[in-house]
Amino acid sequence: MKEDNEDRLNKIESKYLFQEDSLERLSQELRTQQVEIQKLKDEIKSLKESVTEMSSKEGIEEEKPPHY
Repeated sequence: MKEDNEDRLNKIESKYLFQEDSLERLSQELRTQQVEIQKLKDEIKSLKESVTEMSSKEGIEEEKPPHY
């Protein structure tokens, strides 16, 4: 009986350690992805601003002077 309980306890401890390790790895991956997502958001924002700026400059350049 004591041996059965000890085996059960060992199995539970083993599962707990595995879950703890899995949780830590998932947390680290989540942090990595959050950083990557923020970088991508910043890059998209920068690209949008560049496109807007280029569009406004092109609009000015395409206008013909009044004497044409």
